[in-house]
Amino acid sequence: MALKIWKVALLVKDVKEAEKFYVETLGLPVIERLSLASMGIEGEAVFLDAGNVQLELIPQAAFHGAPERLATCGVHHLSFQVDDVPATQEELKAKGANFILEAFNPIEGMTLAFFDGTNGVNLQLFNWKR
Repeated sequence: MALKIWKVALLVKDVKEAEKFYVETLGLPVIERLSLASMGIEGEAVFLDAGNVQLELIPQAAFHGAPERLATCGVHHLSFQVDDVPATQEELKAKGANFILEAFNPIEGMTLAFFDGTNGVNLQLFNWKR
């Protein structure tokens, strides 16, 4: 059996702030909103279309009382495959994105750049011409 990622979930302090960043800055469309009222939680989870995978924004309150590792905001990094890392980097910078590491080539044919998401999540632009 081969597993495939279909969703990456980000636990965030403020869903509206995170949604604004991922929708307005990165251009990811909203697929669905899930009310958490039935769980006794004010607010909603938001699902975004990030290509072949969904990005889910979950309010931290949804995991109140859970083990610490499930209640801590963030993920290490999310990678977005693009055709031209430097050009995409400049486009995102113009929209206010803050780059931690600007476009670089760790190996021949591969270009990466890291930038800030919300709640300390590292985001990556990725291209590998093999």
